[in-house]
Amino acid sequence: MEPGDLLQDRYRIEREIGRGEFGVVYLARDEQQAQPVAIKVLLPWAKKNEQLRHRLKREAKLAGMLHSPHAVRIFELVETAEQDLAIVMEFLEGESLHELLVRERRLDPDRVARLATQILEALGEAHALGVIHRDVKPGNIVLQRAADGGDNVKVLDFGIAKMGSGASSSDTAKLTQQGGTLGTPVYMSPEQCRGEELTPASDLYSLGVVLYELLFGRVPFDDENPVRVLMMHNDQPPPPLEAKLASSKVGQAVMRALEKDPKRRFASARDFALALGAAPNTPPVKQWTAEVKEPGQKQKSKPAKQAKPGGGIVAAMKRNWLVFVVAALIGAALAGYFLD
Repeated sequence: MEPGDLLQDRYRIEREIGRGEFGVVYLARDEQQAQPVAIKVLLPWAKKNEQLRHRLKREAKLAGMLHSPHAVRIFELVETAEQDLAIVMEFLEGESLHELLVRERRLDPDRVARLATQILEALGEAHALGVIHRDVKPGNIVLQRAADGGDNVKVLDFGIAKMGSGASSSDTAKLTQQGGTLGTPVYMSPEQCRGEELTPASDLYSLGVVLYELLFGRVPFDDENPVRVLMMHNDQPPPPLEAKLASSKVGQAVMRALEKDPKRRFASARDFALALGAAPNTPPVKQWTAEVKEPGQKQKSKPAKQAKPGGGIVAAMKRNWLVFVVAALIGAALAGYFLD
């Protein structure tokens, strides 16, 4: 797409504002609503890849289910006669939490708690719908200026998010094949590092890593070798916070979120927010999974299926998780080499 192009006789492309491995984001003008929008489009080579097309459609479907003011709004999914696939979403004016960290290094604990509460509201709604984000990190959190001069948080990029029991095995396979081990190693939960079935507790661990970084100026586990990072998440306790932070409400909440055992973390996003001194505007969730139906069908919740002990591929992966992770990382590196 070029500046001046008109998509769907409605969206006038103005300029490119971002580019990733698979797609590009444009600033456009919605000529019907007279407002700016962001349009995410797959790159020419990527739009021929059915796995990537599936992933983009999935992102639009998942994010379109969310109504929290702290989740990016999706307006529509556009598919043209030329096979272009685009997500039209709200245009966010602000900076990512990553950019803020680069500039300020560390944030005041009270501000960290306020930011966390807003993030937890978006995650809480997603979890209630049976959606796990899987890639909570500073680069996927945007800060806007609120009317009162404070921070207004937006959580974005549910493109690798995973539905609960409503997701078919083919959905999961398509996502896994595309990226190998999904997520960003320094923010991944121990169970995500091992390739196990994820629950909302995994997102809460990842948020714990983000908040630890905001408070301490660095993530708890880091290394040039991503496999070592995965091992540290799995085996090593996080370095303790400074005494004053460790005794504070936010410090204690962060360290609980970083428990290795998911059952020792918070039971829900609401419980996490309560520990920080405030609760997001989402109801308590007793069952985190949701059977997601197509539009027009009724939706009902049901408990997650428990993995059966014993043999099989899942059991083998749990016993040999590091071998599988290393293989996935090597495969991703080779794929990147041949695609360059």
